[in-house]
Amino acid sequence: MDNQNLAREIIRNVGGRSNISHLEHCVTRLRFTLKDESVAQTDTINNLDGVMTVVKSGGQYQVVIGNKVKEVYKEVTDQLGGAVVSNDAEAAPPGKKKNAFNRFVDVIVGIISPIIGLLAAAGIIKGMLGLATALDWLAATDGTYILLNALGDGLFYFMPIIVGFSAGRKFNGNPFIPAAIGAALVYPSVITAYNAGDSLTFAGIPVVLASYTSSLFPIILAAWVAAKLEKWFERKLPASLRLFFVPLFTILITGILTFLLVGPVLTEASSLLADATMWIYNLSPVIAGVVLGGLWQLIVIFGLHYAFIPVLINNITTLQYDPVNAILSASVFAQVGAALGVFLKSRNAKVRSIAGPAAISAFMGVTEPAIYGISLPYKKPFVMAGIAGAVGGGITAAMSAKMFGFGGGGIFAAPMFINPAGLDNSFYAYVIASAAAVVIATVLTYLFGFKDKQETPAAAPAVSGASSTVPGAGTKTQVYNSIQGKIIPLSEVPDEAFASGAMGSGYAVIPADNKVYAPFDGTVVTVANSKHAFAIVSDDGVELLIHMGINTVKLKGAPFDLKVKENDRVQKGQLLAIVDWNMIRDNNFEVTTPVIVTNTADHESVVLKADRSREAKTGELVLSIR
Repeated sequence: MDNQNLAREIIRNVGGRSNISHLEHCVTRLRFTLKDESVAQTDTINNLDGVMTVVKSGGQYQVVIGNKVKEVYKEVTDQLGGAVVSNDAEAAPPGKKKNAFNRFVDVIVGIISPIIGLLAAAGIIKGMLGLATALDWLAATDGTYILLNALGDGLFYFMPIIVGFSAGRKFNGNPFIPAAIGAALVYPSVITAYNAGDSLTFAGIPVVLASYTSSLFPIILAAWVAAKLEKWFERKLPASLRLFFVPLFTILITGILTFLLVGPVLTEASSLLADATMWIYNLSPVIAGVVLGGLWQLIVIFGLHYAFIPVLINNITTLQYDPVNAILSASVFAQVGAALGVFLKSRNAKVRSIAGPAAISAFMGVTEPAIYGISLPYKKPFVMAGIAGAVGGGITAAMSAKMFGFGGGGIFAAPMFINPAGLDNSFYAYVIASAAAVVIATVLTYLFGFKDKQETPAAAPAVSGASSTVPGAGTKTQVYNSIQGKIIPLSEVPDEAFASGAMGSGYAVIPADNKVYAPFDGTVVTVANSKHAFAIVSDDGVELLIHMGINTVKLKGAPFDLKVKENDRVQKGQLLAIVDWNMIRDNNFEVTTPVIVTNTADHESVVLKADRSREAKTGELVLSIR
């Protein structure tokens, strides 16, 4: 079962959103605080593909997921809208907050993530239609083309409605309010007035119209304002009036502000940007190529590209060619390379399932899936794509390339680079610049722009980013004791998730010393922000979870002095942590520490070598894995 469906089934079977008062996660499990635990369908949840077991402990309803817990947690919070959940267990340390850019990216990714698959599908439909028309298989007047084009282009054309709904959920408001405002932005009479250049006024105030079809940021801003107004009216209006008057006042005020303020600001910013671009191009085509090629996709994200369209079309009609749009073509292929680099680098099926189709969609000229599904969420691929786009744009300008038509992007821009008088530098520049952009973005992203620990935009999975290579037949991995103390079998651990073996084979220690050492040579791939657990992967692929105490996530890191961090290389016997076990006992938590081979299924056998129920020193052989 994929993570999205698993999250949906978990939410439904714990009693739905209304039964959840709080949610956090630790390194292996979702920790729900339910209003009524008796409503939860525990047997059903236990049988879900992707759930190891359910544990009820300490007032929490714990759904044990294992290594994918952060991915599933993100899906759950996305579907809940974030209104009743918090991630206290994994929150940033006090005093550390995300910077403005990271918060901005998190908001955008949270809004766009639910429709990434749709964007990729629509982009592929549009790309295939472009190919069909370029090869004269279909004409734009054919019924088949018209219907398929509606399926491919509808999502993009009416994006303010769909994004409005998603943004409403992200900002914890009524999602139908910004969806309704988005519908107003693309209402036929508004679009007609914009296309005709009509002058409109509202209560005597001039309205500067803009094209909001396919736009993103105006409706996101509107959704944010609407959520704030909605909450304010909810507090101020009597309960008997809220049902009708809260949405009425919110829609009226937000909608009017959007038409009166967002349109003029967007239009003015776009015009200034277009004027500056043509000035730079006339001053130095190569500089313009580097600047535009590097920044174009960022300009598109902010919706500032609309003022360029009349400039580009005017060049075609007056000069019969356009040098500016030729530069921009390389930035599309740079996004192809960014998505392709992630696809080649990642070993995570979910990441690859997004990156692969996104690369195909961008190759066909539709970059939204690549931008919002890959390069922007992971940030560095977006930078690498910008560098590659700058190089490609510089090559295009240096070779004096021109476009002789106005149409599709990606591979379907190729016919526009063919001079009616015959092939010339323009087409060759398109091929060279496009290839350079793809190769440079792919290589830079693969080498510097992506690490598998970034499996999701929000956080790393519990044991990700490490090799999952299964040791070859006959290969043994030896696991040495990390903590001096009494060795006991997992079945004696006072926690059902560990005791049942659902999370994997291993052993547990009742500590007699406050130091924790590395059990083998390997890499630390995950450290819980609450410091109570970390995962290490050996050089031959054994994934080991050391969970210091039971339910100690609630102590928020106080007893744990960690000596390592994620991605650190460690040697057998290296000090990893110092633990105040007395503090854990004083807070009535269990100190028993499970040590779990979380990828047990990848191995032929996991054999306990230490004598049970006796004290073992650190460095003694405890597990042999084949």
